[in-house]
Amino acid sequence: MKKNHITTYPIPFPFPFPFLSNAIKEDISITTNPYYDLSNEQIVNQAINLHLKGDVQEAVKYYLFAIKKGITDPIVFSNYGIILIKLGKLKEAEILIRKAIKIKPDYAEAHTNLGSILKSFGNLEEAVVHQRKAIELKPDFAQAYSNLGNILKDLGNLEEAEIVLKKAIELNPDFPEAHSNLGDVLNNLGNLEEAEIVLRKAIELKPDFPDAYLNLGNTLKDFGDLKRAKDLMQKSIELNPYYAEAYSNLGIILKDLGNLKEAEHILKKAIELKPDLGEAYFNLSYIELLNGDYQAGLVNYEFRLIKNKPVIPHGSTNIKRNEGEKLKEGEKLLVISEQAAGDVIFYMRYLLPLKQQGIDVSFCAPKKLHSLIKDSGIHPNPLGPEECNLVTEGEWIPLLSLLKYFDVSPDNPVINTPYLTSTPSLKDKWRTILSNEKKPIIGINWQGRKIIEKSYQGRSIPLEKFSRLLEKNDISFLSLQKGYGSEQMEQCSFKDHFVSCQKQIDEIWDYSETAAIIENCDLIITNDCSIGPLAAGIGKDVWLLLKNPPFWTWGLTGERTFWYPSMRLFRQNELYNWDEIMDRVSNKLLQV
Repeated sequence: MKKNHITTYPIPFPFPFPFLSNAIKEDISITTNPYYDLSNEQIVNQAINLHLKGDVQEAVKYYLFAIKKGITDPIVFSNYGIILIKLGKLKEAEILIRKAIKIKPDYAEAHTNLGSILKSFGNLEEAVVHQRKAIELKPDFAQAYSNLGNILKDLGNLEEAEIVLKKAIELNPDFPEAHSNLGDVLNNLGNLEEAEIVLRKAIELKPDFPDAYLNLGNTLKDFGDLKRAKDLMQKSIELNPYYAEAYSNLGIILKDLGNLKEAEHILKKAIELKPDLGEAYFNLSYIELLNGDYQAGLVNYEFRLIKNKPVIPHGSTNIKRNEGEKLKEGEKLLVISEQAAGDVIFYMRYLLPLKQQGIDVSFCAPKKLHSLIKDSGIHPNPLGPEECNLVTEGEWIPLLSLLKYFDVSPDNPVINTPYLTSTPSLKDKWRTILSNEKKPIIGINWQGRKIIEKSYQGRSIPLEKFSRLLEKNDISFLSLQKGYGSEQMEQCSFKDHFVSCQKQIDEIWDYSETAAIIENCDLIITNDCSIGPLAAGIGKDVWLLLKNPPFWTWGLTGERTFWYPSMRLFRQNELYNWDEIMDRVSNKLLQV
């Protein structure tokens, strides 16, 4: 009789099978076992047949008996390892499957299953090696292509992942897992329409497939269809009540819908199911910080660095990371910036109290911010990301971890006085240029970076919405928008209401010179992007227009923020309704 290999799929989560746990604990005696008189081949074949029929409890007994009897058939080790995978006993499974490969180095199925285990451990590079080996041994192995594509996705090699997953589907068009993995990759590539088609195919092929519902929910969330995304995430949980990742994703969707209490409950359920799920802690931190619980929120916000798609600081170093231990005067600390330019501008203020304490600070940040950093006195000689490794002494800390280091909270901002400035010559230059304008100058920004729109959806405002401010107010606009979004000026109905030097301003990309331009405006009105902290950081009056719910920094209530005394917050009363905000802003302008 031909022996069968059992293959498994990538391991998204452990499955609870209590009855199997009891079976594995049984002490099977070779001398008294009823299988004793069977030949080695019969024992192995019986185990495999029971396994294939779904009688896993009986199959376990045969596999264990075979191992205790000393049978060294690689299929026994590999197939029993698969059962341990399903139990979440991954270390034990790894040992068994490595034994199978040692006995039979050309065992393609064992290589792909070992690759899946290594992926779950985070050993992605070694996991890739074993998936590629499986494909080398078995070029038509659709499962290995699908597994490899999933790992490449986690490594960020999205283009290659797409190619590999399409190969898996070419080899097996009815492969729901490959369709689901491909849909996830396409979503990450921003091809949302194609992702939706592929994921719906996965569900058509396998209507009870929780992964596919999760991935489709993520895609619809990125489309902005939060209600249908919520339904799909709940369907994923209905199909697998132990799916911690689905709970975590549902929590962030509920947060975006404004259901914060329910979101918090769901995220805590995710953590209960999977205590090492960094994504759930990170998502929970948003709720805690929004609610003003900075003590718990800043602890959980540290998971941004170790979640599934971690925040990568703008530079790497081999020195020890500071985990929050307070430094003494004279000790060295390398601060490495992270996230978007607005985050660096917002939080680089905390280098100043470090220096006041006598800490010997180095600062690594994107070079496009260096002029602003130096002109503001934040640091006289910032490093570029490629220069981080030049610092070989002391410790390093991610920029936003300084919030936890200083125990920042609404009652303890540490520093909220103006901390940014430009040069006197740049200020004078733009004072002269803008002096010819006869009307009050309102600097505006409306669009955030496209790449951030997935994680902070709905923060951007169509430029045309600003036309409502002109209905009652005699003002001139000055566009601070750069790159993506600035094309809206060509079609807006009020393009003749911008300052006469707008084309000259459009050519300025330097942040320090932009600060000088802002200083010569009468007021800044902006969506939640880098212009807000840049303007408020120099002490300029800023009106910040916020989606509902906003980013965690702005809390849930109030027109003022502890971060910036010169900033006024205008909050959406209704999701996506910018017209109502613009009417309030327009009325407020009449009073200025």
